[in-house]
Amino acid sequence: MTEENKSVKNFPNLRFPGFEGEWELKNLGDTFSIFNGYAFSSNASVESGNLWVKIADVGIQEMKRGNISFLPFNFREKYSKFLLEKGDYVVALTRPILNGKLKIAKIDDFFDGSLLNQRVGKIQTSNCNGFIYYTLQRVTIIKEIENNIAGSDPPNLSPNEINSISIKLPLISEQQKIADFLSLTDSRIQTQKKIISQLKSQMSNLKDLIFEQQLKFKDNNDNEFPDWRDFKLSDLGNTFNGLSGKTKEHFGVGQKYIQYKQVFDSAKINIANCAFVDVEENENQNIVEYGDVLFTISSETPEEIGMSSVLLENVDNVYLNSFCFGFRTNSFDELIPEFSQFLFRSNKLRNEIIKLAQGSTRYNMSKTEFLKLKVKLPCKDEQIKIAQLLSSISEKIIIESELLTQYENQKKYLLQNLLV
Repeated sequence: MTEENKSVKNFPNLRFPGFEGEWELKNLGDTFSIFNGYAFSSNASVESGNLWVKIADVGIQEMKRGNISFLPFNFREKYSKFLLEKGDYVVALTRPILNGKLKIAKIDDFFDGSLLNQRVGKIQTSNCNGFIYYTLQRVTIIKEIENNIAGSDPPNLSPNEINSISIKLPLISEQQKIADFLSLTDSRIQTQKKIISQLKSQMSNLKDLIFEQQLKFKDNNDNEFPDWRDFKLSDLGNTFNGLSGKTKEHFGVGQKYIQYKQVFDSAKINIANCAFVDVEENENQNIVEYGDVLFTISSETPEEIGMSSVLLENVDNVYLNSFCFGFRTNSFDELIPEFSQFLFRSNKLRNEIIKLAQGSTRYNMSKTEFLKLKVKLPCKDEQIKIAQLLSSISEKIIIESELLTQYENQKKYLLQNLLV
């Protein structure tokens, strides 16, 4: 692969050996046939018939059979225009951009013959090398689409607007080379996602087995550990509040504080992601300590209430946001921090915490009721063994997730430099 003169705009920065010359500027509609689907009745969906691809089925991931609805009749002759063929692409016409990416999917063998709903656009190509699929993922194309749909509510993209998108095309042989290479990159990304999914599934299954006490551990002498003991959380420690009395003027400078999203997103606090808040020396504010378990006290849904994260670092003068509270144990001999990060995110205990959610449009949790919850705990030595096992898988997930990010960044680079 060679690097071309970047001042020339009609061919990419990077090219495979053997290709030269400028790419041809065209509108998307000059090369590809683009139209939207048919307005099927909303009550036409039944459990048999042709596959029906709806807007909810089109995302930035692969479409799955389980998400597809069915139509009761054979529309193959009357509605042949709306049938999908291998090599087609489908694009969401309503809210087409998700997290900065175009909601587009390739049609494979399985979806060949599927029907298309009216809010989904079909791009029919003369070849199925995948080149246009990657062209439509470029940042410049995404921005052009965002400009076209700006101001509409909900944001809607018409086939005519897709037709007018400007693209630059090389010869078919170069299109094929580029598409094949990017397809390999996509395959590696999908493989990486499967690795992470399998690890998360393994973690979830192990946690269920452990906290339902279906998986037994033994000490170094091959003896079983003692039975788990019952505790109320109030027996193990006490709660404390996050920041109080702060306005937006206090944030952005000063001491570190742990944000809501840090608690919600991960079972372990990453201090590097803290924000800053101005706290005077004489203020009566609680600071966090090693081993504190932090909980979200407010959420938009009951299922998100009481998400926990444990501080496993020694820190000085670090505070907690006002939409969370902390739980500080009396003794690490009864509950060690490394075990806490898995205990409070176990399905068994999460189900009990969710029951504490109170509200209608926004949900809150009572700290008093929280302390009444009962937990079963193994002895300290078994907690250590359990934490070591689950931590090893957790660290593996982090490493594989970082690798996935590298692959995705590599793809972004290639999209910007292999295409124009």
